[in-house]
Amino acid sequence: MTEYTSNSMSGIETIPADSLTGILFGVEGIRNAIVLLNGPMGCKFYHSTTSQFLMDRPPLYLPVSEGGKKVEVNYNYMNDWFFRQSRVPCTWLDQVDYVYGTAEKLEEGLRFIRDHVEFDLLTIVNSPGASLIGDNLKELADQVLPDKRTVHIESPGYSETFSYGYEKASLEVLKQLAKEISSRRLVRSEKETNAEKSPKCMSRMETERREGGQGRRKKVNLLGLSIWHRYAQGDREELTRLLELCGIQVNCVPFSGCTVDELLSITDADLNLVIHPDMAKETAEYLQQEYGMPMLLLDGPPIGFDAVEQLFTKLETLLHVDIARVIEESRRSRGLAWYKLNGIYQACGLPKGVPFAVTGTLPQVVMLTEFLGEYLGMVPECLVCETDGPLFLKERLGKLLIQLQAEGADRRSIYDSEAELVFADANTIAALMTRRDAFCGIEISLPGMGYTDLIPKTQLGIRGTLFLIEQVINGLMSRI
Repeated sequence: MTEYTSNSMSGIETIPADSLTGILFGVEGIRNAIVLLNGPMGCKFYHSTTSQFLMDRPPLYLPVSEGGKKVEVNYNYMNDWFFRQSRVPCTWLDQVDYVYGTAEKLEEGLRFIRDHVEFDLLTIVNSPGASLIGDNLKELADQVLPDKRTVHIESPGYSETFSYGYEKASLEVLKQLAKEISSRRLVRSEKETNAEKSPKCMSRMETERREGGQGRRKKVNLLGLSIWHRYAQGDREELTRLLELCGIQVNCVPFSGCTVDELLSITDADLNLVIHPDMAKETAEYLQQEYGMPMLLLDGPPIGFDAVEQLFTKLETLLHVDIARVIEESRRSRGLAWYKLNGIYQACGLPKGVPFAVTGTLPQVVMLTEFLGEYLGMVPECLVCETDGPLFLKERLGKLLIQLQAEGADRRSIYDSEAELVFADANTIAALMTRRDAFCGIEISLPGMGYTDLIPKTQLGIRGTLFLIEQVINGLMSRI
């Protein structure tokens, strides 16, 4: 939460993350993976720097010094591929390479990484310009790294959105690792079959049947989460915590802190839970078609008590689990929220009727607007969707605006907004600083203002809902 006061004007417009960024941060969400960008240095530095802070990484320097100089942890990053950054090495293409091809530099870079860096997966990603050259990435990778696990993405897409790039990377990785995934699936199936035939297992199953036991724990994959989300670690931890309360185990969170081993075991889950439909709908459909995995497609991330309870009610039906502990925690949290909100409402009438603005992905905008409008009684003054989305979400947003008597809010520019609370990324909030009188900005997506979260936070689930209410209350009260 950040408060701003400004009277100046500016023509600043923010630039949303593109498909190349979506691809890079998608694969960077796999632990112990290397993403080699086949492109110029200008495409590297932002992604390298940002990725280093989006997920815990080994430090470049130790917190000690000798003779007044810091001691380097690893000299492997001090070269023409990493450029003193531990993430996203690149082939630093120049004008000559665009004429004669990138194969020579790419092969040299692959050899260096092979000989100096330990990794479980290497992904080669062409920049938009390099994708026009036509070098065979797979052939080069197979020649230099025949015994290593590699993935190649020939084209990042041109002027496409972050979610498009993220899902493209997801599908390419899963498809190119399909043989290993199928092999792992076959081995697991054979082990389960043999185990079920053993006398000990048959006796246990009979005991469970008599006692009404449920057998092994249900497993789910959480699809559509990304290290690019504002509170990525907190989102994973909160959803995992709530699922554990119901006896559901999180099998894999693809491309958001997962390991390669977890990714190869993605088919071990009983259900694919799609948290962000704009980023994982096609991936879930691919897994359903290829491996017969059922999916639960959410309208958007579970923001608000109603959304959380509706999600777990669906899981109760699909997986036959006991959700009583989640519902009870939600009930207690509703009581706490009401107590705090009622005290503020009695004192100054807030937050009911306060105009707000949201800019983000379509699922984010829909779920936040529903929660802020219906639960807190606030008024949507401006809604800006950075990305397109499924038709059913557009229809839901339209009906929601009619219900809240806020038609036209989705057609107003964020820079013309007079909202008292603005939910957006830091770039949008910073741009509004130059145009607006006092308002309160609440970050819901990256890039951020640089606030370091030592304690993981989230705006999803029950704890996330309380944190969001806390941000709204303190944002409004700081302006009184």
